[in-house]
This record gives sequence, structure tokens and C-alpha cells, in this order.
Amino acid sequence: MTSEDFILIAGGVGILALSGFLSHLIYNFSKVVKESNKTVADVNKKLEKIDPVIDETTKTLVDLNESVQGINNGIIKPLSSLSETFRGIRQALSVFKDSKQKKDK
Repeated sequence: MTSEDFILIAGGVGILALSGFLSHLIYNFSKVVKESNKTVADVNKKLEKIDPVIDETTKTLVDLNESVQGINNGIIKPLSSLSETFRGIRQALSVFKDSKQKKDK
């Protein structure tokens, strides 16, 4: 066996080892991708179950918002208007009171 034969055998073994390593690497990568696909599918199924709950919650919050706006328009705004009316009456009375006090002096 010559040194040239030895170099060719060593090169062949090296290429075989590299091919084995790359094959092992690709195999493990494909397993990771397969598990990732399973995980994504599982998450999608769980999200499909949650989706109706989120839609119902959104609808409930919209209805609640409309109810609160109705209360605001039906009760709070008239009370605010009534408060403004009383404030105006109080100011008018203070003007009359001030003018009466000026006349009494």
C-alpha cells in the first residue's frame, strides 16, 4: 500500500464521516420541524376553542358600554343639567342679595 492509497482511503473515510454527520444533522432537524408542526397545530386547535369565548366577551363588553352610555345620557347628564340650574339660581340669588345689601347701606 502506497502513501497515495493511504491518502485516498483517509479522504474516503473523511467524506463518509462528513456524509454521516450531515445525514444525522438533517434527520434531527426534520424531527424538530415535525414537532414544531405538531405544536403549531395544537396551538391552532386551542385558539379555535378560545375564539368563541373572546367573541362573546367582546359582545358583552360592547353591550355593557352601551348600557353605561344609556345610564350616562338618561341619569347623569340630566343631573348635571339640574346642578347647573341650581348653580345659576344660587348666583342670581347672590346678585339680588348683594344689590339688597347695597341698598340697605
